[in-house]
Amino acid sequence: MLRVTLILILCLCIAGCQSQVQHQTGPPLPLRLAYSTQHDCGLVHIALARGFMRDEGLSVETHPFGYGKAALQAVLEGKADVATVAQTPVVFATLQGQRLSLLASIFTSNKNHAILADRKSGVARPSDLKGRRIGFTAGTTTHMFLSSFLTANGLSIEDVVLVPLLPEQMQDALLAGRVDAVSTWVPNEKIIAGSLSGRGVIFEDPYIYTETFVIAGQTQYVASNQEAMRRLLRALVRAEKFAAAHPKEAQSIVAAASKLPPAVLSECWGESERKLGLDHALLIALEDETRWAGALRLVREVRMPNYLESVDPRPLLAVKPEAVGQQVLKSDLRP
Repeated sequence: MLRVTLILILCLCIAGCQSQVQHQTGPPLPLRLAYSTQHDCGLVHIALARGFMRDEGLSVETHPFGYGKAALQAVLEGKADVATVAQTPVVFATLQGQRLSLLASIFTSNKNHAILADRKSGVARPSDLKGRRIGFTAGTTTHMFLSSFLTANGLSIEDVVLVPLLPEQMQDALLAGRVDAVSTWVPNEKIIAGSLSGRGVIFEDPYIYTETFVIAGQTQYVASNQEAMRRLLRALVRAEKFAAAHPKEAQSIVAAASKLPPAVLSECWGESERKLGLDHALLIALEDETRWAGALRLVREVRMPNYLESVDPRPLLAVKPEAVGQQVLKSDLRP
């Protein structure tokens, strides 16, 4: 019996080695990757910097963007094949008729958003936000977090004056007094707060919203390029393991890629999770934000999509099967 067991183990080891060699044979596969330069795409930054995508047989054409919504737009316009993006832009794209496939989450955090106010505007507590001009980026997680924060504090989105801003416009708008507060990402709020000479008032709440960043592509492309998707996820798994084994070096890579002071990145590094996965929590988040978009009439017509059809677990099952939740695979969860 022991001999049989040892033979089976040896066979598995040989198969694993052969599989590893097979992954790196043949010509590299082309991949146009649109990704956010923010720290929530840390695994992508690490995989690129360490050459993991090249080693896995990908010839990557990189398209960096300041935030995930812009990266996803590049995919929708046919300028990129896959993108890193948070759940909110995925919801809006889906409700507008786009067919997307989500391959894996690569980042989750319930502490990646904050509202930053300038004390000289008279804002000192959440209730002071009523009637104030608040900057946000429409159709992104900053929009959803702002709405959730107001609701949690007895206000509604109708109680404030919404001022749409691009992320890079927020600091100037706040300093110039064009807005009284901004809903933004961490650690951007720390950087903007530093420019306010001690006048910054930061509102956070880890209990109202969790951001999830995913890898997404057009469904037709993903279905037709499964091997490229496997290679991409395999490279990101290697980045995940590298970050766990070498946190300081990983932070250095991400700080340089996202142009963040290392000390600022270090503050928020432990407040988020950088692991590949696909679970039912993602489906719930997509459905919750769909209901939110419908309640605020942010889209013309809302019919709840079957988000199970927006998840393609096949590449992750081939690369990291333990990261795929059983709920994602159960057809009885489909409405």
